[in-house]
Amino acid sequence: MKRKLVIVLFLTALLLTGIIAVQAYWSLNAYKLNKEKFDSDINTAMQQALDSCKKDYFDSIRVVMVNRLSDTGTHIKLDTVPNQNRGHGALTIHLSNKYWGPGEFNTSTGIVDFYRRKINHKATVPEVLTEMSFYVPALLDQIVMMLGMEDFAPKWKTVDAYAKAHSDIPRDTVFARSNIFNAGTLGVPSNYRRADSVKLYKYYRAALDKVHPRSEFILRFSDKPIPATPTILPKPFSSLWRSASKPMATSYQANELVYSETDQYSYQYHGFLPIQHAEKKTLFVRAVFDRAQVGVLKEMILPLLLSGLLIVFTIFCFNYIIRIIIRQKKLTELKDDFINNMTHELKTPIATITVAIEGLQKYNALSDPEKTQRYLQTSRNELSRLNDLVSKVLNVAAFENKQIGLNKEKIAIDDVVNDLIASETLKTNKKVTISYDNKGNVKFIEADKLHLRNVLANLIDNAIKYCDEPVDIKINLYQHNTNAVFSVKDNGIGIPPAHIKQVFDKFHRVPTGNVHNVKGTGLGLNYVKYIVKAHGGSVTVKSEKGQGSEFIITIPLKNG
Repeated sequence: MKRKLVIVLFLTALLLTGIIAVQAYWSLNAYKLNKEKFDSDINTAMQQALDSCKKDYFDSIRVVMVNRLSDTGTHIKLDTVPNQNRGHGALTIHLSNKYWGPGEFNTSTGIVDFYRRKINHKATVPEVLTEMSFYVPALLDQIVMMLGMEDFAPKWKTVDAYAKAHSDIPRDTVFARSNIFNAGTLGVPSNYRRADSVKLYKYYRAALDKVHPRSEFILRFSDKPIPATPTILPKPFSSLWRSASKPMATSYQANELVYSETDQYSYQYHGFLPIQHAEKKTLFVRAVFDRAQVGVLKEMILPLLLSGLLIVFTIFCFNYIIRIIIRQKKLTELKDDFINNMTHELKTPIATITVAIEGLQKYNALSDPEKTQRYLQTSRNELSRLNDLVSKVLNVAAFENKQIGLNKEKIAIDDVVNDLIASETLKTNKKVTISYDNKGNVKFIEADKLHLRNVLANLIDNAIKYCDEPVDIKINLYQHNTNAVFSVKDNGIGIPPAHIKQVFDKFHRVPTGNVHNVKGTGLGLNYVKYIVKAHGGSVTVKSEKGQGSEFIITIPLKNG
């Protein structure tokens, strides 16, 4: 049995190791797949963010151009009168203001109607021309030149003064050096880098939250292409922009399992200037995730938690099964021991009765009244002992099946204990001293008289069995609150610490060392525990090996 148990334990450990290894392998591969998806999603999110920024840019251009073309200083005239050089449906658009014009752009009425239908509401002429200019470069040229002259003309005196003051500068570079185009139709704001970074951060955060919420990232901007595995920039929002010419000192070597970054993307939609008419600085951007594993693991927390719980539950189940197997092994051993003891206990009275009957039959004991009486009394005692043994086994079985009915009555406890002491003293051949002290002066207890007497008898009987002569047993009774407390103390061999908690288990018997003649069923203390609990009380034991034992029973005085 022990060898089989070792094999079961080994196979269980091997199986648990396999389960944990498979779960760990699955978790690692799941993490890798999620990491690959994460790397793909952050690029998709960046493209979406750039598209949103581009849409914002053109929406802003549209608003500015419509407002400028709707200004009272701007004159727009649509001429649909055909002439000999143009066919039917031809259209001439006249644009002018006080600094430009009249400029003309030739097209057809059908094209203008086509772009008018692209607008969801009843469009004005400035709205139609603005929408059309996004797709017709020649018209955009006319509009930009007209608006550009309107912005430039008031500043001509400033440019002329700057050119006279800097005669050493070539005339073709005066416009560039004087910085007069940093705003307006032909320029971009000086803080366009900062504006772009704020806008892109907002859109990228929103796009990323849809697929990988709570992932932390840093945006890197530069006027030059940004190499992969970049220098890590600080996260604070005020430091989103940093020139590539002044990198930070700290670098980070990329690790594919813990680090991620997007591809490099370019962006040149700055200010309010149509992209076709400006030499704009292209900004390059990357998103860097120096702790990408945190975001990936956050998304895997539920399956990882369930996986961990599954492993813990499996370990619990295996532990429970092994404990059941060990318990069954112990029960099997206890059963075998019980059968051996019961066989001896049953054979002893049977053999004694057989010898007594044989004496009556074969040795003419019937003609000797004294011998006849002695043999019959011996048989009677052994039959009584046999009956007590069978009753004890049946009582425990009945109690486990909830079949014992307690007949509670008012008991004069001193009479019961004194009668029990006298009876137990006569039953043994050992030199026994049993003292009884009712310290609490308890007169009556409401309990089942038969079972309470059996409980005390079991404790006294065990004390006599497991004591060498002379046997000294002290029974004390006192009252604690509303309970009667019995203390049965002996000077016996004691109980080893390893068996203290098991002495009340069914069939359990404490090994007796060199005392081999002590026999029993292992049911006595189990019976004591059940009867005391049925009365609403408790039983405990104090013992040291070689120092005797003390059993303490607490029973309510009133059990009604």
